[in-house]
Amino acid sequence: MVYFLGRDVKVAICTEDADKCVEISSATPDVAAVGTATTGDIIEFLWAADGNAFDGGSLHNPFTDVTGVDLTLGKVDEDIAYMGQRTALKAEIKNETTLVITKKRNSALFNHVFNNARHGIKADNTLAGNEQPTLQYGYRLAVQLKESEEVITLRNCVLADYTVALGADSVQEETLTFISYTDPLIDTAAVSADNADASHL
Repeated sequence: MVYFLGRDVKVAICTEDADKCVEISSATPDVAAVGTATTGDIIEFLWAADGNAFDGGSLHNPFTDVTGVDLTLGKVDEDIAYMGQRTALKAEIKNETTLVITKKRNSALFNHVFNNARHGIKADNTLAGNEQPTLQYGYRLAVQLKESEEVITLRNCVLADYTVALGADSVQEETLTFISYTDPLIDTAAVSADNADASHL
């Protein structure tokens, strides 16, 4: 686990869909999958991150007013014991990456996303639910140290937890917890290529 102050990192988010973003619906207090909008209170589509995910047009690329980022990279292992052997085998089952973002609350977007679109967008451009993951499953997040070119890209992240801190004499803060079970990608820029196959899911 590593903890960064908000002033030390940049964090960006987009959907895993190549041309659909998530925004608050104007008709109802809900979120909807829409076309390639790049402004307003939205989570941008994947290709909006092409080249530099931190120069997007939405409020969340990069995230604004971040106070802290907690990144945990880990593995889920299983102990396998063989008859006659004293030492058990620790076999890697899957990756488990957790990204917790604490930021000042400036809109109701992530509250609606957590309630209605925590799994991202499906291939038919509708909001995903509790179903078999596809290539478009979840969201893609990128974390970059401001003093470095190294960027960690997390694919197929699910918004697993959302909390809001309320106080009579303080600014509202929201905490977003994203979880991914795919391999994190480390490069000099955010990885904006579409997923080629589902073998990493």
